[in-house]
Amino acid sequence: MTEEEKVQAIVDKYHKSYGEFQKQATRKEFKKVLMYIANEANKKQGRAAGLE
Repeated sequence: MTEEEKVQAIVDKYHKSYGEFQKQATRKEFKKVLMYIANEANKKQGRAAGLE
């Protein structure tokens, strides 16, 4: 399972609701999803700035 698939499984588990996710997710799940989002955002910003 790729990192994207793992994150998608976590997001689906909480019905794509940030409120539900924030209240019920474990620390590990919360950290994994937010780190994935941050890494993807950094990649997109790097491409937009011409760094990649």
